[in-house]
Amino acid sequence: MAVTIPDSHRDLLEGPVLVTLTTLGPDGSPENTVVWCSLDGDTVLVNTAEGRRKPANVRRDPRVALCALDPNHWGRWIDIRGEVVEIVPDADAQHIAELAGIYTGNPIYYGNVAPEYMAGKEERIIFRIEPKRIAKIAY
Repeated sequence: MAVTIPDSHRDLLEGPVLVTLTTLGPDGSPENTVVWCSLDGDTVLVNTAEGRRKPANVRRDPRVALCALDPNHWGRWIDIRGEVVEIVPDADAQHIAELAGIYTGNPIYYGNVAPEYMAGKEERIIFRIEPKRIAKIAY
């Protein structure tokens, strides 16, 4: 059953806060990656590329965790445990460009964040993550 992301902590998932995504590796051990994310309602969107470990991990086991720590206050964070319910293509790298705009102030991903020669050479995809459990703290 999906849960609602509290309004008090939505900003931590709408950026530009770096988020740690945890997937489960082939042997079941956790693997952490720092990612950018955004929200679509209460669904967390994480962008990645085919050929990396994250897609292989979530196809094998869709359970994931996300943790975002408020960069301005150590005592405010959100932890989400959920499931990748869908992997969708990032047509024309539009979502990663939107994230680049949020996180860097420049909505150009290839040539700004990643080398320009990578444009068209990666197959960008989006994880749609449905939260199942949320823990939040604000001291």
